Amino acid sequence: MGVHGGQHVVFDFDGALELARRLWSLADSVDTFRGKRDTATTTALRHWQGRYATEFRNSMTTEQGSDTNLSTAMRDDARTLAALWSQAMEEEAKVRYADHVTEKKQHRSFFHRVEDAVFGSDEDYGPQPGPFAVPQPPTFTATGNLPTYN
Repeated sequence: MGVHGGQHVVFDFDGALELARRLWSLADSVDTFRGKRDTATTTALRHWQGRYATEFRNSMTTEQGSDTNLSTAMRDDARTLAALWSQAMEEEAKVRYADHVTEKKQHRSFFHRVEDAVFGSDEDYGPQPGPFAVPQPPTFTATGNLPTYN
Protein backbone atom coordinates (compact mmCIF):
# COMPACT_ATOMS: atom_id res chain seq x y z
CA MET A 1 0.00 0.00 0.00
CA GLY A 2 3.07 2.18 0.09
CA VAL A 3 2.17 4.75 2.70
CA HIS A 4 5.18 6.35 4.36
CA GLY A 5 4.18 8.76 7.06
CA GLY A 6 1.38 11.17 6.78
CA GLN A 7 -2.31 10.68 6.56
CA HIS A 8 -3.84 8.41 9.13
CA VAL A 9 -6.75 6.15 8.27
CA VAL A 10 -10.13 7.49 9.34
CA PHE A 11 -12.12 4.35 10.11
CA ASP A 12 -14.37 3.27 12.96
CA PHE A 13 -12.52 0.05 13.73
CA ASP A 14 -14.69 -1.03 16.67
CA GLY A 15 -17.90 0.16 15.07
CA ALA A 16 -17.26 -1.78 11.85
CA LEU A 17 -16.87 -5.08 13.70
CA GLU A 18 -19.89 -4.35 15.90
CA LEU A 19 -21.97 -3.63 12.80
CA ALA A 20 -20.72 -6.86 11.19
CA ARG A 21 -21.82 -8.82 14.28
CA ARG A 22 -25.24 -7.13 14.25
CA LEU A 23 -25.75 -7.76 10.53
CA TRP A 24 -24.87 -11.42 10.99
CA SER A 25 -27.27 -11.73 13.93
CA LEU A 26 -30.03 -9.99 12.00
CA ALA A 27 -29.51 -12.39 9.08
CA ASP A 28 -29.87 -15.28 11.56
CA SER A 29 -33.14 -13.74 12.78
CA VAL A 30 -34.45 -13.42 9.22
CA ASP A 31 -33.60 -17.09 8.62
CA THR A 32 -35.28 -18.15 11.88
CA PHE A 33 -38.40 -16.14 11.07
CA ARG A 34 -38.47 -17.59 7.55
CA GLY A 35 -38.36 -21.11 9.00
CA LYS A 36 -41.27 -20.39 11.35
CA ARG A 37 -43.24 -18.82 8.53
CA ASP A 38 -42.54 -21.80 6.25
CA THR A 39 -43.98 -24.11 8.90
CA ALA A 40 -47.06 -21.91 9.28
CA THR A 41 -47.50 -21.78 5.49
CA THR A 42 -47.36 -25.56 5.23
CA THR A 43 -49.96 -25.86 7.99
CA ALA A 44 -52.24 -23.29 6.33
CA LEU A 45 -52.02 -24.92 2.90
CA ARG A 46 -52.50 -28.49 4.17
CA HIS A 47 -56.28 -28.40 3.66
CA TRP A 48 -56.62 -25.18 1.70
CA GLN A 49 -57.36 -25.40 -2.01
CA GLY A 50 -58.56 -23.14 -4.75
CA ARG A 51 -57.65 -19.80 -6.25
CA TYR A 52 -56.86 -18.06 -2.95
CA ALA A 53 -54.65 -20.90 -1.81
CA THR A 54 -52.73 -20.70 -5.09
CA GLU A 55 -52.32 -16.90 -4.74
CA PHE A 56 -51.16 -17.34 -1.15
CA ARG A 57 -48.69 -20.09 -2.15
CA ASN A 58 -47.25 -17.91 -4.96
CA SER A 59 -46.95 -14.92 -2.65
CA MET A 60 -45.14 -16.99 -0.02
CA THR A 61 -42.73 -18.40 -2.62
CA THR A 62 -41.84 -14.88 -3.72
CA GLU A 63 -41.34 -13.76 -0.11
CA GLN A 64 -39.15 -16.76 0.67
CA GLY A 65 -36.82 -15.77 -2.17
CA SER A 66 -36.72 -12.18 -0.93
CA ASP A 67 -35.91 -13.32 2.62
CA THR A 68 -33.10 -15.53 1.38
CA ASN A 69 -31.67 -12.69 -0.69
CA LEU A 70 -31.93 -10.34 2.30
CA SER A 71 -30.12 -12.62 4.76
CA THR A 72 -27.45 -13.45 2.15
CA ALA A 73 -26.89 -9.74 1.45
CA MET A 74 -26.58 -8.97 5.18
CA ARG A 75 -24.00 -11.75 5.60
CA ASP A 76 -22.10 -10.52 2.54
CA ASP A 77 -22.08 -6.98 3.97
CA ALA A 78 -20.81 -8.27 7.32
CA ARG A 79 -17.95 -10.12 5.60
CA THR A 80 -17.15 -7.01 3.53
CA LEU A 81 -16.95 -4.89 6.69
CA ALA A 82 -14.57 -7.42 8.24
CA ALA A 83 -12.35 -7.35 5.13
CA LEU A 84 -12.35 -3.53 5.12
CA TRP A 85 -11.44 -3.58 8.84
CA SER A 86 -8.43 -5.76 8.03
CA GLN A 87 -7.31 -3.49 5.18
CA ALA A 88 -7.77 -0.32 7.24
CA MET A 89 -5.86 -1.83 10.18
CA GLU A 90 -2.95 -2.74 7.94
CA GLU A 91 -2.88 0.70 6.33
CA GLU A 92 -3.04 2.54 9.66
CA ALA A 93 -0.35 0.27 11.14
CA LYS A 94 1.94 1.14 8.21
CA VAL A 95 1.29 4.87 8.68
CA ARG A 96 2.10 4.59 12.39
CA TYR A 97 5.28 2.64 11.67
CA ALA A 98 6.41 5.19 9.08
CA ASP A 99 5.75 8.01 11.56
CA HIS A 100 7.75 6.09 14.19
CA VAL A 101 10.73 5.63 11.83
CA THR A 102 10.63 9.30 10.78
CA GLU A 103 10.56 10.45 14.39
CA LYS A 104 13.47 8.18 15.35
CA LYS A 105 15.53 9.43 12.41
CA GLN A 106 14.84 13.06 13.29
CA HIS A 107 16.10 12.53 16.83
CA ARG A 108 19.45 11.13 15.76
CA SER A 109 22.45 13.44 16.00
CA PHE A 110 23.83 15.24 12.98
CA PHE A 111 26.87 12.94 13.04
CA HIS A 112 24.68 9.82 12.99
CA ARG A 113 22.59 11.21 10.13
CA VAL A 114 25.71 11.84 8.04
CA GLU A 115 26.95 8.35 8.92
CA ASP A 116 23.55 6.91 7.89
CA ALA A 117 23.71 8.77 4.56
CA VAL A 118 27.22 7.47 3.82
CA PHE A 119 27.09 3.94 5.22
CA GLY A 120 23.38 3.26 5.51
CA SER A 121 21.38 3.06 8.69
CA ASP A 122 21.90 0.24 11.13
CA GLU A 123 19.21 1.51 13.49
CA ASP A 124 16.61 -1.06 14.44
CA TYR A 125 13.16 0.47 14.25
CA GLY A 126 11.39 -2.71 15.27
CA PRO A 127 9.46 -5.08 13.08
CA GLN A 128 7.21 -3.68 10.42
CA PRO A 129 3.54 -4.40 11.12
CA GLY A 130 2.27 -7.44 9.30
CA PRO A 131 -1.11 -8.07 7.76
CA PHE A 132 -4.21 -8.49 9.90
CA ALA A 133 -6.33 -11.58 9.33
CA VAL A 134 -9.93 -10.90 8.38
CA PRO A 135 -12.23 -11.34 11.41
CA GLN A 136 -14.58 -14.28 10.94
CA PRO A 137 -18.31 -14.70 11.55
CA PRO A 138 -20.30 -14.78 13.66
CA THR A 139 -18.20 -13.12 16.39
CA PHE A 140 -16.03 -10.97 14.10
CA THR A 141 -13.39 -10.75 16.82
CA ALA A 142 -10.53 -8.33 16.13
CA THR A 143 -7.47 -10.25 14.93
CA GLY A 144 -4.91 -7.76 16.19
CA ASN A 145 -4.24 -4.33 17.62
CA LEU A 146 -2.72 -1.23 16.11
CA PRO A 147 0.93 -0.77 17.09
CA THR A 148 1.92 1.96 19.49
CA TYR A 149 5.39 3.44 19.64
CA ASN A 150 7.14 5.48 22.32
